[in-house]
Amino acid sequence: MLQPELDATDRRILAILQRDARIPNTELADEIGLTPAPTLRRVRRLEEEGIISRYVALLDPKQVGRDLMVLVRVTLDKQTKQGFETFAEHMRARPEVLECYLCLGDTDYLLKVCVPDLDAYQNFLVDVLASSPGVRNTASTIVVKQEKYTTSLPLE
Repeated sequence: MLQPELDATDRRILAILQRDARIPNTELADEIGLTPAPTLRRVRRLEEEGIISRYVALLDPKQVGRDLMVLVRVTLDKQTKQGFETFAEHMRARPEVLECYLCLGDTDYLLKVCVPDLDAYQNFLVDVLASSPGVRNTASTIVVKQEKYTTSLPLE
């Protein structure tokens, strides 16, 4: 699939929207030096082409009672298509799993899990991960401090 062409104006729009997706179109237009109508057309095109996939509100986990972040490496018994699909489907259904990555190397999956506390993580580990078909091994790393967090992709 060909990547859409992004000119400098598109990149500026995307950078601004990554910083503040709720910016009014008139302010966005002022920042990029266009009038509102062509600015809105560009944003709509970026949405239609799938470059902008959605808009979200980013929450502070501690403010909503999700104080514990854990990175989990998962190894499956067998690396088969069905095994990968079954595990991924199971993880997509779990609200405490924020991110799930299929990996190459010693780890089959890397998970980012956010739960209220250590007891909740233990329950997730025992009741969900350990009982998932095909899981051979898990290794958990508890996050003590988040040094950097961004959802903005570099556009250079």
